[in-house]
Amino acid sequence: MRLKRTINKLQESVSEYYQIRIDPLIKLNIGKIIIKYLKSSLNSNKTIMKIELLLFLSIAVFASCKDSSKKELNTPMNKIHIAMDKNVDSLLLDSKINAVSIGVYKDGEKYIAHYGELDKGKNNKPTDKTIYEIASVSKTFTGVLVANAVLEGKLALDDDIREYLKEDFKNFEYNGEPIRVKHLLTHTSRMSKFLPESINELFNDFNEDLPFKVYEIQKDYGKKEFFRDLHSIELDTIPGERYTYSNVDTELMAEILENVYKKSFDTLLKEYFQTNANMQNTYINLPKDKEQYLANGYGMTGKLVPHEVVIYGADGGVKTTMPDLVNYMQLHLDSNNNVISESHRNLLENGNREIGYYFPIRNNEEYGTYYSMHGGGFGSQNWFFLLPKYNLGISVITNQSDLDTADKLLKVVKGLIKDLK
Repeated sequence: MRLKRTINKLQESVSEYYQIRIDPLIKLNIGKIIIKYLKSSLNSNKTIMKIELLLFLSIAVFASCKDSSKKELNTPMNKIHIAMDKNVDSLLLDSKINAVSIGVYKDGEKYIAHYGELDKGKNNKPTDKTIYEIASVSKTFTGVLVANAVLEGKLALDDDIREYLKEDFKNFEYNGEPIRVKHLLTHTSRMSKFLPESINELFNDFNEDLPFKVYEIQKDYGKKEFFRDLHSIELDTIPGERYTYSNVDTELMAEILENVYKKSFDTLLKEYFQTNANMQNTYINLPKDKEQYLANGYGMTGKLVPHEVVIYGADGGVKTTMPDLVNYMQLHLDSNNNVISESHRNLLENGNREIGYYFPIRNNEEYGTYYSMHGGGFGSQNWFFLLPKYNLGISVITNQSDLDTADKLLKVVKGLIKDLK
């Protein structure tokens, strides 16, 4: 423990002295080399002194490096990048996590950093071109599109959703009370979490084979099968009364958007966010020339897992880059944007739970009113935070997914908030 503290302290001291940013992986590798070389006498004070000298000299060599091909090691220090490097260290020490990308939007400025390697042993560090699956953070994109549709008069929050569907769903009501648009947006429709129902049963045994079992079901499951199964849903209470997180309600919302705009959900997504947020690399269906940039995903035991199969993609099918996610933060932190203001409007007060247009709303004394969304897929996880009080947005993403990955990423986010607010 003393050795680790010594290494960290010396690394930070050298960084401050030379006014440079030392890549966390280099810091980590230096530490590992020293530990391996001197591990037989870790408790010796004399050894610690040797380590201090060796570490100082090692990092100083990096600090004096003028090789233009290694600019990232010699970039000017600033508060944001120092905070990124400091808080990502714990993730890079995790043997399961190969790569991490972080994006920050603070007071009108954008900051991005990438760490690790996308595939273990390949030395392929993520870049600004890397495309990640962002899972349920996709729902917030859907929410913005619905907010825009509401302001354009295409639909209303209190409308019976059957007004916008091509088939007759007599089962979309309970005791005469229909499912309304706002119920889809707040997960109070009482729809199933997944369709077909067999997927819900699989989640009772969450293990390393789950991604492959779900993929086998989803790969041949399209709109025809989706609408067939919608007819079999039975509501057990009045819509709007009880919160139940659902992917089905978000996919159904995409169908409604397609019907009112006469365009595919993928087209609606691209057109809106390319125009309004300069998000040029955000898709549901990747163009052929972009497929090479899609990050592989790794499951709970490090096994390569299949990419998500989507019907509409409104629930979790968005694929994007970190620069686009930072642009997305900028869009959401624009207090003068009427669509964004509408999408942040609370549509549900259910105990301590508040929800806008698919976007959870949270409040505390330290952060004020803020918005946070977790996206968890079988091969990627991410957190997306917006803190208007501090004009701050944060995204942390990795192409690995395990039961505790969300907590690990959240720790990084909270560390960044503490350092940057």
